[in-house]
Amino acid sequence: MMRATALFLTILALTLTLSGAPGQAQSLDALRQSGAIGERYDGYVAVRQNVPGAASVAAQVNAERRRIYEQRARQQNISPAQVGMVYAQQIVGSAPAGTWFLDQSGTWRRK
Repeated sequence: MMRATALFLTILALTLTLSGAPGQAQSLDALRQSGAIGERYDGYVAVRQNVPGAASVAAQVNAERRRIYEQRARQQNISPAQVGMVYAQQIVGSAPAGTWFLDQSGTWRRK
């Protein structure tokens, strides 16, 4: 029961973090929609176009995701990189059409 609760809380925290705080969520969503920020294969975001605020939002989102990935990795006794790859797959599945994704070969593709 405790493991299920911990898993639920981790997923909830990640969901809230991936969308960010309300102001940040709007910024991240808007920047993804415009194509200025894209999602990477490793669960982090990357700046695609140098527009005002994009680098700052990307740094904030990535710092929070890194914290969550490291926490989850410690719980599961795996590497943060493995956690990021799993969450990247979930992000791809839940991201709206038009979102840009960077694959491992360095190619940007649009959903």
